Amino acid sequence: MLSGIPYLGKQGTRARDGQNLGHSFTKELTERYHNTNRNVTTDNWFTSVPLIQDMLHNCGMTMIGTVRGNKAEIPEEMKDKTTRAPGSSAFLFTKDMTLVSYVPKTPSSKKIVLLLSSMHDKNSLASSGKPTIIEDYNRTKGGVDTFDQMCGQYSCGRKTKRWPLCVFYGMVNTGVINSWIIYEENMKRAGGKQIKRKQYMQELAVLLVKPWAVHRLAHHTLPRQLKDHIYSVYDLPTPPDTSRASVLPAADMNNSMVRCVECPAKADKKTRFRCLSCERAVCPKHYYTMCGNCI
Repeated sequence: MLSGIPYLGKQGTRARDGQNLGHSFTKELTERYHNTNRNVTTDNWFTSVPLIQDMLHNCGMTMIGTVRGNKAEIPEEMKDKTTRAPGSSAFLFTKDMTLVSYVPKTPSSKKIVLLLSSMHDKNSLASSGKPTIIEDYNRTKGGVDTFDQMCGQYSCGRKTKRWPLCVFYGMVNTGVINSWIIYEENMKRAGGKQIKRKQYMQELAVLLVKPWAVHRLAHHTLPRQLKDHIYSVYDLPTPPDTSRASVLPAADMNNSMVRCVECPAKADKKTRFRCLSCERAVCPKHYYTMCGNCI
């Protein structure tokens, strides 16, 4: 995935310059590739005659995509299949683009396939009998669907009602797939041994979590069992174990009675308890106990 725009619904998404959403999204997503003579493949939600002309003349890119039959620019003759034989094709040419109308060979099909292209200017047919425009479209159309399928196969997402968290899950899934594709290409070029994508994701997750896991080790309130897991998973050197026998239980504290540092001075609250970490005097109200496993 090279670029993306979150779709916030009809009310939350606004097109720029008075264009429809499909037109605006296509121009914005392909902005970094303008004037490179690349071709863009779109489905019928995006494809329109104004978009193809705009991309060709103002952006230096060609387009190929399916188009809906209810578009005003499509002649009625290109949508009529009553006099057309199955497997037949009809072409319509303009200066900038080509429209092809293809009748599928399957008898059960009731729809005519309509495609617009600014990349083709001939009525050529492939060996399968289909127009070259359709063959090129079928060859390049599956990028987004394949990417979504890969994200869904191994996803980090969890059921939640918080939409920002859903966006975050989508960003993580996207980053994982992108890094996996780069990893695969690097391994092919270097001739290295590739691992399965599931194993790659597991190792990547461990590396991503490591900085935060190591940071949490500094928290005194982190349970000892969790600390041991972090040391074990990341093979970290275990710090010298402070013997819990040297920690004096609160019931055995016989310190002199002094004022609690947390209470206001006017309360004059005296206590013999001391913090096990900083050894400051604290009264029972501000003394937080932990079990032996968490010390």
